[in-house]
Amino acid sequence: MLRKLSLFTLVMLFIPMVAWLNNWQWLLNTNLQYPDLDRGLLLLTEAGSKPYALITCVVFMLWIMWLTRHRYSWLLVGFICASTIIGTQVIKEGAKLTFKEPRPFVTQMFSTNPEQFYMLSKEVQKNEVMKFATEDTMSIVSHQADELGYSFPSGHTIFAVSWLLLFSGFLLGLSGQAVFFSQVFAIFWTGLMLISRLRLGMHYPIDLFVSTLIAWVFNLVIFIYIVPYLETWSLFKKRG
Repeated sequence: MLRKLSLFTLVMLFIPMVAWLNNWQWLLNTNLQYPDLDRGLLLLTEAGSKPYALITCVVFMLWIMWLTRHRYSWLLVGFICASTIIGTQVIKEGAKLTFKEPRPFVTQMFSTNPEQFYMLSKEVQKNEVMKFATEDTMSIVSHQADELGYSFPSGHTIFAVSWLLLFSGFLLGLSGQAVFFSQVFAIFWTGLMLISRLRLGMHYPIDLFVSTLIAWVFNLVIFIYIVPYLETWSLFKKRG
């Protein structure tokens, strides 16, 4: 379990590490520099944004339940999935309020005093961000104006990596085409989610790096200690 979860985590850590090695940074003039790519990444990143993240959770939870129907109780899978997503997001919210790091697009748009930007009301913040929108960049800037919270850590990254590790943890030891496809899908979906957060100016590489580690540690505890313990409860035992 430790080896598999760590391997999947390392694959995701590769994304911010490559960004660091290339000295990559988001700049204001890179908004929609690659229109088709950026619009595609915008659609994907919405899968981790309210309210669509709830749909993603339901679909992925049911998917894992079906794949593991012969091994785990559906109640156990549902409880673990919900607990993991909620628990990691609570950690994210606490960290954001503690560190209060401005998002990359805020730093670029309001470079003189980004801290003062966060003192404005949400409505004023949104209006100020939308002043940077053009006909070509309207969809991207609108997304930025809808996500005005702090940068560190990345909730989308924690969300996506947690789902990747939930798939890998529950599917450990299982085989078959459906299992293989599911894990490959989860890897690519998660990787593109992380890339989208960089490309859309929502996060720095350090946000992705630490967020991935948060999800890794949380899921290690879940699968090494919590799942085996809950399996001893009659409520969560597989029946039939």
